[in-house]
Amino acid sequence: MTDQKTADIVVPDVSVPGVPAPDEASEIVVAGSAAPGGFIPPREPKYEWGIAVRSVTDLLNDGSHPESPEGSLLILKDAIGEIVRVGYAPEANNLPVYLVEFPGGKLVGCLEEEIAPVLGVRSAAPGRM
Repeated sequence: MTDQKTADIVVPDVSVPGVPAPDEASEIVVAGSAAPGGFIPPREPKYEWGIAVRSVTDLLNDGSHPESPEGSLLILKDAIGEIVRVGYAPEANNLPVYLVEFPGGKLVGCLEEEIAPVLGVRSAAPGRM
């Protein structure tokens, strides 16, 4: 003979304002999905800080440089600079953003498609390029 016990589970009818009842739920957002409000993990950056890069296009002010009018030219195409910091832009789906110091000490945040390495990308092995 097998000892099996069954239990009746009673779920009380509790409703919370603003939260749909289980039969009213229409969409579940899974972490990592591209759905609005879902978490999108940051993309690995192609370039590391400390490498020399050139601008592949004219860089214009998107409004983040208050000393220059929006839409004005910040950096000319083919200008050489150095990546001084790598971060992420949550408002742009966690894309890598590179803070590049150009001649004259001008700091500009650049996306990967706006810059290209001058001599190549650093290798992971110390002392090797």
